[in-house]
Amino acid sequence: MAELTSRSFKEFRDSGLLWLVNKTVFHPRGFALCLFVDQETGEVSGWDLIGDGEESWTFSDTMDEDEHFRNVKRLLEETAEREKEENNE
Repeated sequence: MAELTSRSFKEFRDSGLLWLVNKTVFHPRGFALCLFVDQETGEVSGWDLIGDGEESWTFSDTMDEDEHFRNVKRLLEETAEREKEENNE
């Protein structure tokens, strides 16, 4: 098993994982995982779970789901490659 790597909430968001978790876990159940992002620095200072569980959430029509899927796929491929490399050492 590869050595565990601590990753930032910014990477969690930018990699598409935040989108995927919200789309598949929280939004259908009427909740959303949100991050608090400093608009000047882009740093994430925390998170919260919002919603009332009554009505599903949806993303806007302008959201490019294909881009998010590509980002998640890229992250999974990079993780698998890192795991293979570390197992071969």
